[in-house]
Amino acid sequence: MEFIQTHITFVVATLTLISQIFFVALAILLFLEKKIREYVYGFVDKHVLTLLFVTTLAALIGSLAYSNIVGFLPCELCWIQRIFIYPQSVLTFMAILKKDRNIVSYLLPLSILGALVALYHSLTQLGIGSSLLGCTSVGGECARVYVLEYGYITIPMMALTTFLYLIGISLIYFKAKNVGK
Repeated sequence: MEFIQTHITFVVATLTLISQIFFVALAILLFLEKKIREYVYGFVDKHVLTLLFVTTLAALIGSLAYSNIVGFLPCELCWIQRIFIYPQSVLTFMAILKKDRNIVSYLLPLSILGALVALYHSLTQLGIGSSLLGCTSVGGECARVYVLEYGYITIPMMALTTFLYLIGISLIYFKAKNVGK
């Protein structure tokens, strides 16, 4: 079991790190390069539902792998984050089938709320700030750090990265729609 846990953690943490680097580089390029900005706007405008679906599905599979394969018990804050991410997989899949891009405006608040919970959870796990919830007190299940890679990547940080991607995709989509008008 430890072999599986080590490999799942290495893959997911490394993908999280790579995606964070990509996200920052892309944000800088969007700000500086008009051609890249136009390309990204067009790409996201065309593939927004697929991008949202793949991102939410990856988060769903990752969280289930940690709880059902590796055996990490999700704490209260993890469950709250799952409440904000799991429905998005189903909703984006249905939106793909119906070709309904209007769903993006409904998903954005779920991603923002999920990001706030993931940020709070990440900060309390890393010992930054104090907790308002008993579950994150010292020794509480929410304070338990199952994964710590690259000095800062924890499971809540992985969730935060996912939510930030969803927010970023949504905002780029809305910006692309406004640019096209």
